[in-house]
Amino acid sequence: MNRRGGWGTGTLAAALLASPAVAETPRVKTQPAPGFGASGLTVRSGVTTWSGNVGRQTGVGALLALLGEVPVVSGVGLELGYEGSANGYAEPRRGTLWRHNGGLLAKVGPTLFSQWKPFVGAGAGLSYFHPTPMDVGTAFEKGWGVEVPLAAGLEYRYSGVTAGLRATYRVLVARDFAPDGADAGNLFSADLGLGMRF
Repeated sequence: MNRRGGWGTGTLAAALLASPAVAETPRVKTQPAPGFGASGLTVRSGVTTWSGNVGRQTGVGALLALLGEVPVVSGVGLELGYEGSANGYAEPRRGTLWRHNGGLLAKVGPTLFSQWKPFVGAGAGLSYFHPTPMDVGTAFEKGWGVEVPLAAGLEYRYSGVTAGLRATYRVLVARDFAPDGADAGNLFSADLGLGMRF
């Protein structure tokens, strides 16, 4: 009986001594999902339309953009990327005015309830215009244009994924793809975006 009691006491003591060691076993901590203050990539797609003389010769078109964003300070970020758009000619109804743009946009806005971010932005961009085919009787030529984009939008974040919508008005401050005129036109776009923060 004494021997059995000794074994039982030893087992109980060992269990009590091992309990703190088990309790102190480190647990793997999960990292919080990246917020709006993290870098990320976004794909955007939407519609475009021109004003002025260019708008009178083209219809509503489409755009596709790939952008990278980096934070600068709290509430301020910089977007850098590519945007391409295509607007078909109004008359004759064949051919397209293609636009390839590289640009930079500074975005400013607060983060609301950790998931919403309204913003406004302004920047600069350089575009290459390429009308195709070249024999449709329009006055457009291959050439360059300098733009000042002005944007406003709203983004929503769920974990590290973002979705948003924005409207952008691009003021054409210099161009050589369209004939000289008092109102060559500016470009308006509305689009949806889907992105990822890292």
